[in-house]
Amino acid sequence: MPLYEYVCERCDARFEQLRPSSCMDDPASCPSGHSGARRVLSAFAAVSRDSYGETSSVAGCGGGACGGCSGGDCGSCACSMN
Repeated sequence: MPLYEYVCERCDARFEQLRPSSCMDDPASCPSGHSGARRVLSAFAAVSRDSYGETSSVAGCGGGACGGCSGGDCGSCACSMN
């Protein structure tokens, strides 16, 4: 089941819910019990650790990992569409 991110318009809380794809756009209730929260686009970055424990961005997963990003902002390239 996919994980979707929502925002409550009453208390501005951002939260995630596991829901069937068929219900992704249905309004959700926030943790405070307010109904009518709407689904929003989730932004994330993936990182990996090498054998020394150092982290690095995974290419193509945000965080300025691709060559098309401007100043580490994938909003300016095709990565933001993935």
